[in-house]
Amino acid sequence: MWWLLRKVLFLLDAEDAHAFAKVGMRWLARLTPFKPLLKDNPIGLAAGFDKNAEMIEFLPYFGFGSVEIGTVTPLPQGGNQRPRLFRKPSDSTLFNRMGFNNLGAGIISERVRSAKKRIPSGFKIGVNLGKNKSTPDELAHLDYAKAAAPFADTADYFVINVSSPNTPGLRALQTPEHLGVIVKEVKEVIRKSGRLTPLYVKLAPEITGEPLKDLVQALESAGVSGLVLTNTLGGDYIYRQKTLSGGWSGQILSTVSRDRLIEVRGITSLPVISVGGIMTVEDALERMKLGASGIQIYTGWIYQGPFFARKIYQRLFG
Repeated sequence: MWWLLRKVLFLLDAEDAHAFAKVGMRWLARLTPFKPLLKDNPIGLAAGFDKNAEMIEFLPYFGFGSVEIGTVTPLPQGGNQRPRLFRKPSDSTLFNRMGFNNLGAGIISERVRSAKKRIPSGFKIGVNLGKNKSTPDELAHLDYAKAAAPFADTADYFVINVSSPNTPGLRALQTPEHLGVIVKEVKEVIRKSGRLTPLYVKLAPEITGEPLKDLVQALESAGVSGLVLTNTLGGDYIYRQKTLSGGWSGQILSTVSRDRLIEVRGITSLPVISVGGIMTVEDALERMKLGASGIQIYTGWIYQGPFFARKIYQRLFG
């Protein structure tokens, strides 16, 4: 049934199909006989799918144990001009240049607070934090703290996103110096809340070797709780003879994301959430065997269907 529906959805613009699918999955969640699978469930929905916290209460029924909403910026942001999301079914990949489009931390935090009242106990909500495009790099640390503050009493974990290729200059923040200040500011928000909310940092797949080792060791010293590996692979897409810059996800990212997991496991014992190119159940099982404390899916969910996470869970736990 999914393969027929997918053919229809893939006839639509990718972003329109995304919006249509979100509505459809809300109804499917209400009709499904399946119950949430929350016991020790390490399977999350990656950031970018539920940017504005519209689907939280429905996701447990599709086999997810967590969701990472956002990326959330302090102020609302329209993102880049459409079209900004493209499929390449022949390679099971997606290309996006969304640009942190979201309703802003104030509105989204209220949605999270409301959803918390309706979700099963044990389902985790992470918040992916970003800076507004107009904020200069030297003030980025303030944006990350402002984005985190409205979620201080509700988030189950935070993720600092300095690795998206869709905001000009953002990846320049992936240095020990910049991240040290950003981590300090967000940790202060967490401290003031009186909660022990874990804080992760999401890194780009292109960082490897000594730069990766130095960065991971600096983050460990700064007191982060773990890492999310990896973000999308930076690159270009040709659309109507125009070159668009953005990030690739899906099959194209499978090997490099897996390799970053292996590399980081040799550097630190910090927990790692592995994301990127998990397109099959076997991919998911391999990431867990390689030492991931959890996994996240996005593009694999689009290509494999709404109950892909349930299939992974059943193989993990029988």
